[in-house]
Amino acid sequence: MNRSIFAAVAVVAVLAACDKPAPTVVTPPPAPSPPVVVTPPPAPAPGAADAMKSADKAMDAAKDAKGSAMDAKDAAKDAKDASKEMKK
Repeated sequence: MNRSIFAAVAVVAVLAACDKPAPTVVTPPPAPSPPVVVTPPPAPAPGAADAMKSADKAMDAAKDAKGSAMDAKDAAKDAKDASKEMKK
């Protein structure tokens, strides 16, 4: 009887080995993307504010100078026109 049990177990083992499904390949999930760290822009240096104010003042002075130059140009043109009329 031991032989028949042994033979039955052997037959079952052989049949089980033949009917095995194809091995399933388990792929690991993709690695998560690294976290994005957003840092605020650095605060301007204390001297930067003074430099900006100075630049603004210089820009205003340049605009005033341009306006004065335009006024002088117009005055010169008027004087030239007036001298032409005096010669007539």
